[in-house]
Amino acid sequence: MIYQAQKTNIKNQKSKAFSGYTLIELLVVLLVFTILAYVIVQSLALSLRGSRKSENLGQVKGNVEYAMNVMERHLRNARGIPVGGCTPNQITYQDEWGTATNPYFSCVGGANGYIASGSARLTSTEIYIDCTAGNVFDCPPPTAGVPPSIIINLVGRDANSSGAEGADVTSTTKLLLRIY
Repeated sequence: MIYQAQKTNIKNQKSKAFSGYTLIELLVVLLVFTILAYVIVQSLALSLRGSRKSENLGQVKGNVEYAMNVMERHLRNARGIPVGGCTPNQITYQDEWGTATNPYFSCVGGANGYIASGSARLTSTEIYIDCTAGNVFDCPPPTAGVPPSIIINLVGRDANSSGAEGADVTSTTKLLLRIY
């Protein structure tokens, strides 16, 4: 009986000495947690990038809409556009009182493209207006019985962002001038 108890005791000591995790088990667990951490970090980065893109898009859209609204308000009430007053990047018109503006609205290109009203900016310094994306201002030839029209095409983007966080906004409108 004593021999049996010693044998059982030795067996218990051996199992206690070898109980625990093997190196392979630890490496597998480490690999699983590494993959899980990578997926979580990528999801978080994608979410933050989407948030910044949404914020940039809202800012660009607001600036482009503001510039369009100011130009629409002034040009709708214009008495007319003098001959040669409409070029792809600027427009001169006679306001509702018959006063000629020279040039009144223009797309100033370069590294910091923007829309100008006279000498003032209509868009923020954080917004880039692309003056090379086609005609910003287009005045098609008048048609009999139809008031003169102006087509304005603005392409704006966030000047401080690019790639996946960049935001491009294109806005086009056709205005019919009022004839007094």
